[in-house]
Amino acid sequence: MNDRPNIVLIVMDDLGYGDLSCMGNTILRTPRIDSIAADGIRLRHMYAASAVCTPSRAALLTGRYPQRVGLPKVLNPRDGTGLSPFEYTLPETLRDAGYRTAMFGKWHLGCRPEHYPTRHGFDEYTGLLYSNDMHPVELFEGDEITTTDVDQAALTRAYTDQAVDFIERHADRPFFVYLAHTMPHIPLHVEDEFAGRSAGGRYGDVVESLDHHIGRLSDRLEDLGLADDTIVMITSDNGPWFEGSTGGLRGTKLHTYEGGIRVPFVARWPGRIPAGTVSDEPVCLFDLLPTLAGLAGGAVRDDRPIDGVDVSAVLTGGSMPVPRPFFFFHWWTLNAVRWGRWKLHLDRFPRDSSRAQGKELPQLFDLELDPAETYDLKDRHPDVLEQLTELAAAFQDEIAGQREAAEARAAGRSTARACRRASSAS
Repeated sequence: MNDRPNIVLIVMDDLGYGDLSCMGNTILRTPRIDSIAADGIRLRHMYAASAVCTPSRAALLTGRYPQRVGLPKVLNPRDGTGLSPFEYTLPETLRDAGYRTAMFGKWHLGCRPEHYPTRHGFDEYTGLLYSNDMHPVELFEGDEITTTDVDQAALTRAYTDQAVDFIERHADRPFFVYLAHTMPHIPLHVEDEFAGRSAGGRYGDVVESLDHHIGRLSDRLEDLGLADDTIVMITSDNGPWFEGSTGGLRGTKLHTYEGGIRVPFVARWPGRIPAGTVSDEPVCLFDLLPTLAGLAGGAVRDDRPIDGVDVSAVLTGGSMPVPRPFFFFHWWTLNAVRWGRWKLHLDRFPRDSSRAQGKELPQLFDLELDPAETYDLKDRHPDVLEQLTELAAAFQDEIAGQREAAEARAAGRSTARACRRASSAS
């Protein structure tokens, strides 16, 4: 068994916390993902750093809150912004540690050439640069558009085929595959082979197709003798949108209630992760960067705030030594903070127009007793309310200060460019 694992990270788009049968779903069938969970671990309190895709993915790949990265909202093809070259990403970390790196699927961190995945640590890339409901829908290979006539029903199979091909070509050295499936984001598309098979309608067809193709990849790792040397992780970028299950949690995509930000997560690494492990330790997708860097022998930069921490002890059945707060934003506004068993809501998007805006806020929930965030306990626990309010205010001030400094630097660069142009003109 190798000390440094191969890494396969599979991220679905808008898959709900309760959409897998190993997470309690009784309608959709996901036997291949369930088997990975049975052979490894289920994390029942895994969080995305945002309830929408761009900021969630920015945090995943940088180990930092998306507000630090400057990507707090969903990008569209007309936006000129994207992932900054300042960021030291997970694939860059692993590539510098000697890994071959590839991404197949949805990027959604910028559409200009300087933002492409190949400029941020991936040796190979095939996929869509943004969501499949944004136009034009264009398939990229490397830095080039290969087709504008994309058969979305074929994407799940195609991405899996390319991931398998990459693994076969690099089986003799450590590799990192980031398989970021387009589905089950709407519009839903599925191969004819799976159409009409699921009791969960077309959404169920799509999820069961994803499960099948994850099984194909898992089988190929076995065939190549790589399964014991590969950590496979499966998760989602945020909660479900118009369909899908939150497993009874309140809210959906867009909301910082649990249903919008808590995501399914299973992982397998034979011999390292004990089979059948279940953990209720709160962790976040941005923890994957320092965790995987540590497992791969990579280095995390110390010249910037890194919000993720190494949770390899949790993956192997242990616990975190002390609870830490998690902060959840909508764009630049801090909406909620979780600390241990407690979750405090300070703001909300979208607002409920049937009530006076914010009338019921703040809200304090005990997630151990009330994971559906149903009963407000702020009047019963004023000390907890005060502690979490202070934590939230301090972090909001930290982010605001960082944003102001970044804007000042950007303004200074703009002024310098203008002066150079004026000097050249004269």
